[in-house]
Amino acid sequence: MSRYTAVYGFPESAEGAARLAAALDVPCHIAELHRFPDGESLVRLPQAVERAVVYRSLDRPNDKLVELLLAASVLRRQGAQSLCLVAPYMAYMRQDAIFRPGEPVSQTVIGALLAQHFDRFVCVEPHLHRTHQLDAVFPGRPATALSGAGVIAAHLAAAGVGDDTVIAGPDEESEPLVRGIAEPLGLRWAVGRKVRRGDRDVSVELPPDIRAAGLAGRRVMIVDDVISSGETIISCAAAVRAAGGTVAGVYAVHALFGDAAQRRFAETGVPAVVSADGVPHASNGMGLAGAIAGVLHG
Repeated sequence: MSRYTAVYGFPESAEGAARLAAALDVPCHIAELHRFPDGESLVRLPQAVERAVVYRSLDRPNDKLVELLLAASVLRRQGAQSLCLVAPYMAYMRQDAIFRPGEPVSQTVIGALLAQHFDRFVCVEPHLHRTHQLDAVFPGRPATALSGAGVIAAHLAAAGVGDDTVIAGPDEESEPLVRGIAEPLGLRWAVGRKVRRGDRDVSVELPPDIRAAGLAGRRVMIVDDVISSGETIISCAAAVRAAGGTVAGVYAVHALFGDAAQRRFAETGVPAVVSADGVPHASNGMGLAGAIAGVLHG
């Protein structure tokens, strides 16, 4: 039985909130949002329960963050004693250090802000780099970082993935996800090296030892935690083909790409992406509600 007694969601993620509520066997309430002509938001919520889950992915985060804080204030005022933020996609995690003078550490700023309003956090593949534990992002609050490996592995198993398949990721940062998918399925895996020259100027190289190990004649599934511009996936697919492999599928935990990237995929022969449903997207094909509910039941 869940320790929480209701899920509160937002219009753009109402289906995800409803799926989580069903997995927890609790009611689901969707916030009413109003946007004033000057861009300000108004949030209305029904009567709060004592222990509530607030569900919202923070892709395109700026308006969503303000609305989250307004929602939390309403729930607190109406009597909620415990608020858990389930943000399958958590924003502002990449800037975890000062790379150039004059920049903020955005991860610290946003983490401290949210920790003032929520008691617990659950995120999926939160794109941490130098921060090794999600708890460190939210001072004094427990936080759980779920891997997306389980849902991708389950999807591949249900599709009957063959023994000759290789699971590949674009860079070293993708290794935990790649390994977490491949090892339970008994498959080989490999990760490349990514060279980033700008937000949309990225190339992926396969190290010589991976090429020597042999991708020739093998089906390769490319996986990554986030696909946004799509250029990393396109470059990874080209590297796989250059090594003699066949790109048989592309999987993402979070799909943030738009129509332009979709056209680039089609032009370059990249297969249709299959993503998890934490961020609502046309490519969604894998559900996260069960994995998230398993954490919240604990």
